[in-house]
This record gives sequence, structure tokens and C-alpha cells, in this order.
Amino acid sequence: MKSSSILASALATCVLTVSSSAQQATVTTVADSYVVAPVVRETPPTIEPDRPLQHKFFDRQQLLALYVHSGMRAVDTIKTCRELSHGGREDWIPTQSCGGIAAWQVGSIGLALGVGWMFHRHGNHRLERITPWIGTGASAAGWTKSVFNIK
Repeated sequence: MKSSSILASALATCVLTVSSSAQQATVTTVADSYVVAPVVRETPPTIEPDRPLQHKFFDRQQLLALYVHSGMRAVDTIKTCRELSHGGREDWIPTQSCGGIAAWQVGSIGLALGVGWMFHRHGNHRLERITPWIGTGASAAGWTKSVFNIK
């Protein structure tokens, strides 16, 4: 019995060795005969949505509007204070003193800047650009009223 188990072990070893070498030879042959290229998948170009042009809040256009607005407010303040000193009465602003008028005008410039900044932060750039011009128009109307003594 010993010889048959030795013979069976030797036969099993030979079979495993041959099959192992056969598999290695086949894999080597297959790997040598085929060139494996990396798979390249082209991704379609991503289309980014058109974003509005971002600009600084105090750019040239905004500064021009601020200067015009401040200048018109200053002219209106000077004319209104002169009218008050000569016995006139201010109908549109709830004060009758020159200091109160000046404070009101400076506050309106700050209000226009604050509202414009709010529009800028929320992306409403058209409204941002229009805001100081609306204040300028209101001040020009007040100045016109003072100059032509419109009651």
C-alpha cells in the first residue's frame, strides 16, 4: 500500500506541475499576443451657464453716479438753506433748520448707497445702477422747486 500511495502522490504532483506550467504558458502567450490599451472615455464638455459679469460695487459707473448724486444733494441743500434764511419754508422735508436739512440730505445719500449695495449683493445690477439716479432726480426736483418758487 505504501507504494501505491507514493505512486499516487507522485502522479498528483506531476499533474499539478504540468497544469500549472501550462496555465502560465497560456497566460504569457495570451498577454504577449494582445496589447491591452487603456480605456479612454471622452466626457462631453460641460456647458457652464452664462453668469452675469461680476463687477465691484464701487466701479467707475457707480462712482460717477455717487458723485453726481452727492453734488446735486449739496446744491439742493445750499439752495434750501438760503431760502430758509430768507423766510422761506421747506415743504418736502420735515424740518425747518439748515442743520436738519443737511442731515436729511446726507442720510438720503447713505440710504441710496445702502439700497444699491443690497441690490448688488442680491444680483440685481440694473436696480443697483438706477438707485443713485432716482435719488439724484428727487434732489433735482427739490432744487427746481426752490429755484422757481413752486408752491
